[in-house]
Amino acid sequence: MIKLFRNLSLFVLLITASQSRAQTVGEDHKEDRIDVEYNECITKDSSYANICNCAFVAYDKWTKELDIAYKKLLKNLKKETDKTALKQAQAAWILFKDAEFKAYDNIFNIPGGKWCGLRQDGRIDIVRGRALQLRSYAEALRK
Repeated sequence: MIKLFRNLSLFVLLITASQSRAQTVGEDHKEDRIDVEYNECITKDSSYANICNCAFVAYDKWTKELDIAYKKLLKNLKKETDKTALKQAQAAWILFKDAEFKAYDNIFNIPGGKWCGLRQDGRIDIVRGRALQLRSYAEALRK
């Protein structure tokens, strides 16, 4: 009974975490298409294996979005000192990201598919946050 309760609690946590993406990023921002697709994917099939697969797809999309935002921002910067500062900040962020991912892998290194979605959600949150941050920098420069 305790194991069933623990599994049910984890499932609720995974669904709650993914549903938090369904909320708006801010009052002026609509939900991102990647998060919409992710939520639709896990709604179709809420098995641990599918949640994990959906999370991997969403992570890959956010990684591509981050790369696009970084390159766009870098291209829009005029001064070499600004470009250098962005490159240094991105290199530091990558070190942070890698350390955080290693921590997820160690903390949630538990057999079973239910942990895969939790690890991936953490990764998605980190990469999404940076992608949105770089997008907002580019938007601020445009204005």
